[in-house]
Amino acid sequence: MPGIRSVCRVVAAALTAATLAACSSSSSSGTSSSSKTTSTAGSAPSTGSSSGTQGSTALTSLVQAGQREPFDSLLSSLGQPTASGDVKLCYVTRTLANEFWAFERDGFEGEAKRLGVKYQTYAVTNEASITEQLDKAKAILNQGCSAILASPITATALDSVFATALDKHMPVIVLNDARSTLPGTVYVGPDAQVLGATAADYVHKRLPDGGKVAMISGDPGSSNAVNRGKGFVAELKKYPNLELVASQTAMWDQTKAQEIATTMLTAHKDLKAIYCQNDVMALGAIQAVAAAGLTGKVLVIGNDGIPEAKKQITAGNMTATVSERPITEGKAGVDAALWLLAGKQVPAWIDVPGFVIDSTNVAEYANGMP
Repeated sequence: MPGIRSVCRVVAAALTAATLAACSSSSSSGTSSSSKTTSTAGSAPSTGSSSGTQGSTALTSLVQAGQREPFDSLLSSLGQPTASGDVKLCYVTRTLANEFWAFERDGFEGEAKRLGVKYQTYAVTNEASITEQLDKAKAILNQGCSAILASPITATALDSVFATALDKHMPVIVLNDARSTLPGTVYVGPDAQVLGATAADYVHKRLPDGGKVAMISGDPGSSNAVNRGKGFVAELKKYPNLELVASQTAMWDQTKAQEIATTMLTAHKDLKAIYCQNDVMALGAIQAVAAAGLTGKVLVIGNDGIPEAKKQITAGNMTATVSERPITEGKAGVDAALWLLAGKQVPAWIDVPGFVIDSTNVAEYANGMP
């Protein structure tokens, strides 16, 4: 019950806030100004010989392992966070060439500005920039950051950085992808398997008489790709008249997705639907469908809810997208970091669920992303 959770959080905060505050007092704040681009300014936090262990223990005790709660209800129980002027939040994201991650950044930076918190965002070149992302995450450890927020490209790519950050008593918040199994980390975002299952349910709704279905997946090293795929395939099996006849990775790339969709349509002349694990790939798939003269005859369902996908839904070129809420996720990540820095108890999973956008409701979400 929310009331009981609130009491528990107050008691836990009373026991741990002093410890966390004592640990945090030894860390200096960053000296660089707020920036939307990668920067190397800032001073390294100072840590004593035992403060890292104390900070990690304090943070781990504040993060409720195995607990999951919607952001809206958490905000209601914990209230608006506050922060001192020396707090600096650092976010290492993915490529901003994908609109989705640009909106995730906007949610993070917007909330930091609103609360008067210093911030810095570190983006990478593309969805394959694993080493670049790791290097930038390592750099964050020496940029005077009070907490780290990250959207890892692969499932465990940044775990070594997360472990070091926790030892330095820095909260670690994972936004949207690659939910870490490290104790003390907080994940903010939807259940990726539910997103995939939602897409399968939508295909069934649109194809009650059944038919052949294909899936174009993202990077096989990505948690989002793996879990969206698992959810889609498992849910599709509930409908015996829907047959998954093809599945191939396009590595989140629009051009590759177009090529793959073209091959799928050629191999399966009676294909009825294509599920793409993100909207960028769906934009490639609709080009293949259009080239085959099958717009409106082959369903194309994407995932994310980026503006361009919604434009294509409005135009009748794309069927639907399982939309997420990156602005809300970025905001929730900032709030979670500040709650932890204040010694408040936070669940290990802050749920920000997705929802379907198609021709029936796309007008409600015409601008931006929620």
